[in-house]
Formats: sequence, structure tokens, C-alpha cells
Amino acid sequence: MKKVLFITYYWPPSGKASLQWPLKIIKHLPVFGWQPVVLTVEDDTFSDKDESFLKEVTEDLKVIKTKALEPFNLYKKFTGKGKDSKLSASETISTKNKSLAHRLSIWIRMNLFIPDARIGWYFPAVKGGTNFISNEKIDAVVSVGPPHTAHLIGKKLSVKYKLAHIPVFIDPWVDIAYYQNFKRNSIALKIDNRLERSVLQNAAAAVFVTNMMKEDYQKNILF
Repeated sequence: MKKVLFITYYWPPSGKASLQWPLKIIKHLPVFGWQPVVLTVEDDTFSDKDESFLKEVTEDLKVIKTKALEPFNLYKKFTGKGKDSKLSASETISTKNKSLAHRLSIWIRMNLFIPDARIGWYFPAVKGGTNFISNEKIDAVVSVGPPHTAHLIGKKLSVKYKLAHIPVFIDPWVDIAYYQNFKRNSIALKIDNRLERSVLQNAAAAVFVTNMMKEDYQKNILF
């Protein structure tokens, strides 16, 4: 049976809706001759957790969990929130009726954390993936985003080990909805566009969850 490495930041017990795509697909892969291995984070700091999703993870599924440097921890410290307080993505992106410290933290989030605030997972995940692939034969890599940092991890591992990489887009990358309400500087936007294009040009194939998204990418991105 062939093995595929699934790179997904969100995994049970996270309650994020986007984790349902890999969770449902992974359950059925063995029927088609593919054994999945999941690469994810040790912990999820968001408040939207759903323990019931754990019931859908089979006992024989190998899950590799790595640490991640979380910029949201710096955000909480910078804005005076307790270290144990929980944050939603919408809270950290919104600038409405927020303090100067909050607005400054959002500027940093949008312009320095590229492609997203999960970039602190990149090096630990690449290391975790490298350690696993060095000892186990992997035939393909699938990454699920957002966060689109997962696609950078997938590309790095696919290039290093000459593996097919298939990025899955639950939401767009550069054109994701919350960026449309916040002006990013031209340098950050240029870097982000270049990263997005490099991932797609390296990809063996790409999956988009809607036809509209697929058509937008076909029109605007050269594979």
C-alpha cells in the first residue's frame, strides 16, 4: 500500500470547519490503496474545539504532532490578554473599536507573518516531516490550507525528497476574504504572491473546494 503524508494544521480536537475535509478524505483513502499519515501541531490555541471529532480518528492512523511557535501568544501579551485566554481568528483580524496596540499587532500580523500567523509552525513541521520521511517510504504529500503555511511545508518536503505535492485550498491564499478589508503593504503582498505561485508551479496537482475558486486560480495563476 502506498503512503501519503497529509499536512494539516487543524486536526481533532480542533473544531475548525476546515479540518473536516482531511478528516473525511483520510478515512476513505485505504479503500483506494493509500495509507495516510498525518502531520499536525501538538496543540491548538483557538477556543473552537470539538472533542467529538476525536471519535472519527481511527486508532491505526499514525499522527505526527510537532511544536509550533505561536505569534498569537505574543499578540495576547502585547494587548494585555492573559496567557490562558482564548482567541478566535476573527477577533485577531478585526480592528473595529480596538486599541492602538491591537491595530499595531494586526499590521504586524498582516505584513510580517507571511503567508499567515502560523508561519511559526514551518520549521518544526519540516523537521518532523523530515525525520519521518527519512525512516519511512512516502509516495506523495498533501497539504491543506489555510493556514497556507502548510503548503510551504508540503513544497519543502516534496522538493527535498522528490515527491508529488498536492495542495488543497479550502480558502484562497492571497485573496482570502479577511485580507480584502485590510490594506497590506506592497512588499508583503509581492512576497506572498511569489510564495503562492511557487507552490502551485511545483505542485503535481491542486485541489480547490469550489469551482469558482478553481476558475479564479486558472485565470490568475500560471501553473
